[in-house]
Amino acid sequence: MPETAHQPAPSLTGQQGALRSFLAEHAPFSQMTAPAMNTLLAGLELCYYADGEQLLAPDERPPTHWFIVKQGSVKGIRAGLNGGSLEPLFMAAAGECFPVGALLAQRPVTLSYQAVGDTFVFRAPRSLFDTLTRQSPAFMDFCTRRLAALLDQSRRELQASVSASTHLEQNLLTPLAAMVRRAPVTCGPNTPLGEALATMQREKLGSILVTEADGMPAGILTRADLIERVLLPQLPLTTPIEQVMSRPVHALDAQASAADAVYLMASKGIRHVAVLQSAETARAAPGLLGVVSERDLFALQRLSLRSAGSAIRRAQSIDSLAAAARDIRVLARNLVAQGVGSAQITRFVSMLNDQLTQRIVELSLERFRLVGGRFCWLALGSEGREEQTIATDQDNALLLAPEEAARRDAWLVFAASVNNALADCGFPLCKGGVMARNPALCLTQEEWQARFAGWLDAGSPQALLNASIYFDFRGLAGDLTLAHELRRWISQQVRANGRFLKQLTDNALANHPPIAWTGGMIDQLLGPGQDKPVDLKLNGTMPLVDGARILSLAHGVAVTHTVERLHALVELGAADAADVAGWVDAFHFLQMLRLRVQIEGQGSEAGGEALEHPNRVDPAQLSALDRRILKEAFRQVKKLQQRLALDYV
Repeated sequence: MPETAHQPAPSLTGQQGALRSFLAEHAPFSQMTAPAMNTLLAGLELCYYADGEQLLAPDERPPTHWFIVKQGSVKGIRAGLNGGSLEPLFMAAAGECFPVGALLAQRPVTLSYQAVGDTFVFRAPRSLFDTLTRQSPAFMDFCTRRLAALLDQSRRELQASVSASTHLEQNLLTPLAAMVRRAPVTCGPNTPLGEALATMQREKLGSILVTEADGMPAGILTRADLIERVLLPQLPLTTPIEQVMSRPVHALDAQASAADAVYLMASKGIRHVAVLQSAETARAAPGLLGVVSERDLFALQRLSLRSAGSAIRRAQSIDSLAAAARDIRVLARNLVAQGVGSAQITRFVSMLNDQLTQRIVELSLERFRLVGGRFCWLALGSEGREEQTIATDQDNALLLAPEEAARRDAWLVFAASVNNALADCGFPLCKGGVMARNPALCLTQEEWQARFAGWLDAGSPQALLNASIYFDFRGLAGDLTLAHELRRWISQQVRANGRFLKQLTDNALANHPPIAWTGGMIDQLLGPGQDKPVDLKLNGTMPLVDGARILSLAHGVAVTHTVERLHALVELGAADAADVAGWVDAFHFLQMLRLRVQIEGQGSEAGGEALEHPNRVDPAQLSALDRRILKEAFRQVKKLQQRLALDYV
């Protein structure tokens, strides 16, 4: 591949120390061993490029060199979709290298790489790149996972900084295999109760697993089961244990994380999880590895997900639920301190908020004597997608069975009570009125279908906005089959309406990431000293959510969670796995950054006060690493929007 001529630059002789220090500030070089760093330093050449000068151009052969930006920035551009204007797709600032993808795949570059302003870069031969991928696992990991590798490093830094202030040590990312303390203690289904209880007493256990002949768990008996199932019925100790054991046994693979066990315990209301060694992970034969208990998971933690869930289920008043809601926000901060990823934290928060809403609904049904009525409480927006952060208002609606239409006034009073109770628990009333107490959102199945059909036909700005909120609905309480039926109907209607998909796309593309391609998002548009904060929701997560929604509606994907939607598209062959990996990593980082902003804004007590700008961040206040990831995340947002433009515009 012909190389662009470049201006001579000062020799690197005698500058090894300064160069080493510069590279050590940037991933992946900061993780490289000394021998690998020495290899890199020996092969670098410093080059100067003037503004607009080309470093690499599309060709029929793979590139013969690669570059690390030292000063200035480099953009990658290609012809726009209309065949005329140039559309920038890539921007590299100090410490970033390119073209990694072309070098790994041994393919030509597809972009024209040009200097932005006076730019200095380190140039190295392709052979050095190949050597480093073999010699340095850190370098190879970064090149193959790029954004994911940066996210790992950012999460480690965040964990270190937040843990120092919360004094938490237990790491919920630990594989369950590392938490199993002993071989499982088991018995057969026909074992007499007396023998099983004697084993539990002798081994000082709070539970015993009942296994089949193949060693796989069939049930479990815990101390908590004894009063209800053995003592009160006054069963003889000769009773076979299979008559009183709990089933099924909830289990996870040995490579699942402690966070996965936490979620399972909290959602199922259990205290023990069986750990299985699958055929894929077992060194020997697959089977039962052991048991992990809630005590194992939270020995060092004052507040657990299950304890928060238990407090919600026991609550008999709104005041008690408000206290539980405050605990949820404190717990979210603790999970950040433990290095738990944003996907798990938002799932945890959404799950506990679900339980909170469900308990409020239960109490309100009793209060207004509507127990037994056929309805479904619908969660909309971020709650419908199970992606709630800490600072969020409420979006909900009511779906009534046809026979409940005559009692609509009673249901509206009930809905207003639930909305007000949620507000007391720290979920502000929706300023746009998207709440079940609104008569326009308390409808029967037929009425909801008519309303959705009207939006599909109209395609007006308001109809498109409504679709972005309501089409992510999820049944939360009551008769969930009503929500499932409505979801099936919507899926059929949208897939048959290409015009509406195009209008949704046009609306989604109007909201774009804040990328300045004339000098770098961080370096120029949002540089130090400039008061231009980024709205991480409006310009970051929302375009990703919109894109996932449009593609899932177009391909009949029923799930509402953004990441699950994207993965489902890969399974259907409707999206490239590598593209989706980048979109998912970007979504996770932007969500984590939102959580950080909200936690820091509320203070260490996380008391629930509403933040004025819960999703805005000043990039100048971020670390160099997080600014770099933020720029890459916005680049992924732009890539997803380009996919939508190709498909539907």
